Amino acid sequence: MKRRLFFYLHIGYWLLVLMQVLLVALGTGVLGTHFDWRLFLSIVLPVKALQIACSALFFYINYLLLIPYVLKKGTILKYILSLVGVIIVFSPLYYLMEQIVYPLIGWKSYDMDLDFFFAFIVALGANFLNIFLGLLLSYLMDWRTIRAEKEVVEKEHLKTELAFLKSQVNPHYLFNTINDIYSLTQQQSEEAPEALLKLSEVLRYMLRESDDPYVPLANEIDYLNNVIDLQKIGQKGNSHINFKVVGKIEHQKIAPLILINFIENAFKHGVFKNSENPIEILVTIDHQAFHLHLRNKINVAKKDRTGGIGLVNVQRRLALIYPNRHKLLIDPQTDTFIVDLKIDLYD
Repeated sequence: MKRRLFFYLHIGYWLLVLMQVLLVALGTGVLGTHFDWRLFLSIVLPVKALQIACSALFFYINYLLLIPYVLKKGTILKYILSLVGVIIVFSPLYYLMEQIVYPLIGWKSYDMDLDFFFAFIVALGANFLNIFLGLLLSYLMDWRTIRAEKEVVEKEHLKTELAFLKSQVNPHYLFNTINDIYSLTQQQSEEAPEALLKLSEVLRYMLRESDDPYVPLANEIDYLNNVIDLQKIGQKGNSHINFKVVGKIEHQKIAPLILINFIENAFKHGVFKNSENPIEILVTIDHQAFHLHLRNKINVAKKDRTGGIGLVNVQRRLALIYPNRHKLLIDPQTDTFIVDLKIDLYD
């Protein structure tokens, strides 16, 4: 909590206490049955203001000194003894106020004169509630501070975990792509310059734009298009992938690199050289709803049909970035692998 706001809250609290005390005085008719504004402003207001000032002074001695430096760093017994000591110190102040200052203003709280013991009781009674109020506020502030620090630690932990998961995206794909482009250059293929350009776009997106928590959906779609194009180039045109986008993507945002694992998994474990069973990738955007549907025929020559660590990583990232805002269905059937992902792009 900012210090200025903290200061204003405390000032506001004591002004409200003063207002409440004055309203009680008005309601109980402390000046008699006939109300007199002049007497009220010249007697009741200064007396009640002095009483509140004494209570505030006691409160802050307890809140700022006794609780943090005696109670929290010592024992309860030391704190109780310190409280008694402060009340003893305050007793002459209350005696002075009741016996000299208030009568000069025109106010007398008690018919008889105070002795020291009675002044002690008055000081204790006037501040009894303030003692517990200080304890409550102090420990509430400690709880709030601990909670805020815990949230910072958790956010840093999640940030670190997300960075780690993101760093695991695409390593094998990049190596394979570089090898494919190297093969094209050896063959002096006309597709080599285009492939290098698309690879540079993929790397730029991964290294720069993916640092942001959310990126324009259009950029993510362009990135996927480049990845798919590189796959087709690497397979020398013998790669059948139908990628379709339905809906407007200009004003939507999404977490970067959140979809690539599904595409890579289809490349790695799916059949993409069969024109009759191409990899089908459909992206649908409807207002705030994002929908990815991916279907590919499973390559039976591959033993790993679950997709490996890539899908585990993306499931974890989805849980961290879109908690309670996404639905993911991964359905490995007998010969077909289906992924169905829905994301609420905004709260």
